[in-house]
Amino acid sequence: MNRRDEANRTICEINACINLLYSSPCDETRNNILNYLGCKVYDLYLINNLDGTLLPTAAMTANALPLSNSRQFTKEELSAFNGKNGNPAYVAVNGTVYDVTNNAAWGAATHFGLSAGNDLTAQFNSCHAGQPILEKLPIVGKMI
Repeated sequence: MNRRDEANRTICEINACINLLYSSPCDETRNNILNYLGCKVYDLYLINNLDGTLLPTAAMTANALPLSNSRQFTKEELSAFNGKNGNPAYVAVNGTVYDVTNNAAWGAATHFGLSAGNDLTAQFNSCHAGQPILEKLPIVGKMI
């Protein structure tokens, strides 16, 4: 499949997902659709990179955003992104800050008693080390 066909197929998938968003009464389903849409938009970025070439295979994950879009967070700054009062929900793992706002597993900005706005490296590594869970989350920055 050439790039144009792949891009057209991806755009059709995005349009179908947008239509589902309008008709879905369930917040969890909408959040899952939004996560999927985010991946599809990034797929379009990969298909039609600004310079006309695909990124290297190692960078072809949903969270491999350009580093220029990344910001640095202190522990105090991260704590403001707790998912409350309209704020997005961010968590840090191994020095990387991820956006869990629209992730169904992080409903109400909590996950099995853990709260967004924190560095959860120890907790993540004790339960999920070596698993590709984080690859599905958007990266928003780095811890300093």
